[in-house]
Amino acid sequence: MTKKEIKILVKGAYVNGALDVKKVRRVAKLLKQSELRQFIKVLKRFEESKMVRLIVPNKDMVSQNIINKVKADFPRKRVVIDEDPELIIGVKIIDNDLIYELNIKNTLDQLNKHIIEQYDN
Repeated sequence: MTKKEIKILVKGAYVNGALDVKKVRRVAKLLKQSELRQFIKVLKRFEESKMVRLIVPNKDMVSQNIINKVKADFPRKRVVIDEDPELIIGVKIIDNDLIYELNIKNTLDQLNKHIIEQYDN
């Protein structure tokens, strides 16, 4: 089975924009092990393309205004909120391969790197 055919199967596994588990199970039973691995890989990539990850230091501190703003900026995508305690005041937004970092930790790391580079010269 070609990659193109697997992509068609993945797109066919969705009904009204939502993954149909019954269709996925039916397809999974018919595929060989190598094809199934490829199907799952493409399915995961497709799911990732339909979501935006909002990473924050503490989930409890995220206001509905921030969530609404992200939803407005990415209207056709599902917003998933993850927690990363290493972030210091700010957010990280991941959209497929694009990463937007708006946090103090990132700013401080870049400043530290710049200072080290300046003193090494």
